[in-house]
Amino acid sequence: MNLFSRYSGNFLQAVKHWFLFVILFFSVISGGCREEIILESSQSCNGSPDFCNHIYTQHTYAGTHNSFAYEPEFHNLVANQKRNISQQLQDGIRCLNLDVWWLTGDAYCVDSAIYVYHNFPGFGCLFFTDILLEVKQFMDNQPNEVITITIEDTNTNINQLLDAFSFTQLSDYLFIKQSNQSWPTLKEMIDSKRRLVVFANVSNPNNLPGILSNWNHMFDNPYSAQSRYDFSCSVNRGNIDHDLYLLNHFITVINPRYDSAVIVNSKASLLQHIDDCKMSTGRYPNFIYNDFYETGDMISIADSLNRNVWQ
Repeated sequence: MNLFSRYSGNFLQAVKHWFLFVILFFSVISGGCREEIILESSQSCNGSPDFCNHIYTQHTYAGTHNSFAYEPEFHNLVANQKRNISQQLQDGIRCLNLDVWWLTGDAYCVDSAIYVYHNFPGFGCLFFTDILLEVKQFMDNQPNEVITITIEDTNTNINQLLDAFSFTQLSDYLFIKQSNQSWPTLKEMIDSKRRLVVFANVSNPNNLPGILSNWNHMFDNPYSAQSRYDFSCSVNRGNIDHDLYLLNHFITVINPRYDSAVIVNSKASLLQHIDDCKMSTGRYPNFIYNDFYETGDMISIADSLNRNVWQ
């Protein structure tokens, strides 16, 4: 082999190595870009990428009525649910309905504190902050979920409620809405991390941010049905022109009726109620309150509404 052949061979080998390096370099770069694009396009909002552009008021949130009142923590005379708060959230419940009370010197709930209970503390009570801690854990672990809490019956004031959210480190999640502000999309709420919407039946004379007045923003139908034939679509609380519509879909005959849940929570029963109220109010529900939600089709129907009517 002459000198030229030896050096030309080395040169060609070097060019070959350089060419392979360039191919590898650009494949890594382009592969990284493809991965970022895939990750960006697959962001999920409340269970689906299709929901990210839903405005908060153009979405249906599966909810539980008296979410806190579950067996065995509460006596079956007042228990509206069979599963605890953490399990409800894991199952797809996105609206929690709570009754919140300040108690002091009570024979059953002995510590002076804010509790959740229904009708009578002797049937069961839990610390309000324990409920909020379960919500906090879920939200920490599920960063792409928007959650709503509605507080209806209460003797607390807004300062006590805000203190409880602060104590459980949920304050940074609270959605803050200005009076002239439009409702954001689910993605905007998730990106801002302000994805916990709280409504409460309390006055707010100092306009403290973080808690919205229930019936200034929503309306509902009557909640006093004693059978599936009693379901009504008339306006109960709030005004029909409010942004959000709460559908009460459960029956109560003295106490919650688990034995009726199979029929009441069926697809046929709930869709009939939704269709009737759509004809009456012109609105699809944003929140559906349900007892014993795990029996029946409420969560799947909420998902179907989000995929088919809110697009």
